[in-house]
Amino acid sequence: MKKRIFFALPLTKGLFPKIANLEDEIEKKFKVNWIPLKNLHLTLLFLGYIDINYLNEIIRLINEIYQENKFLFKPFNLKITKIDYGPPGKKRMIWLYVEKNDRLKEIKEKIEEKLDQNKIPYQKEKRDLLLHINLARLKNFKNLPEIKKELNWSIILNEINLYESYLEKPFARYEVISSWQCI
Repeated sequence: MKKRIFFALPLTKGLFPKIANLEDEIEKKFKVNWIPLKNLHLTLLFLGYIDINYLNEIIRLINEIYQENKFLFKPFNLKITKIDYGPPGKKRMIWLYVEKNDRLKEIKEKIEEKLDQNKIPYQKEKRDLLLHINLARLKNFKNLPEIKKELNWSIILNEINLYESYLEKPFARYEVISSWQCI
């Protein structure tokens, strides 16, 4: 049996009113089926469909990384720079773009390295880490209004979770499998 797995940082509830205001602004331009606020997260690494027999090993390996690299697992001071369509150059989703963060990139690389060393199969990403928060998936990509807005939001995220994703209608549902606090 396989589970759809990914690592992500959950958003803090303090961000929800700001995001809701942005969504209200866009809603005046066109109708959008927004992802529920409680589902929003900053994806660090999507592993894909993982055989459940590997789950305990994955958690053990991340615990090792966590114990050996405490300096990386401090709260993340991040900056949300803009809202716009995503991925860049496409209009398939609405994203909050997040400024690059070296510590998150290093954690992602350490996870990939451990998974590779331990021969755990996962869906490798071919692109660089592009930090973003997906707010909506769009069904119609034509004649969309301009929504780009520069932002300068400072946020602090202090947890990394391993999630299981259930693809359901109208939105995916996420359950936390394991969690690492950043203190």
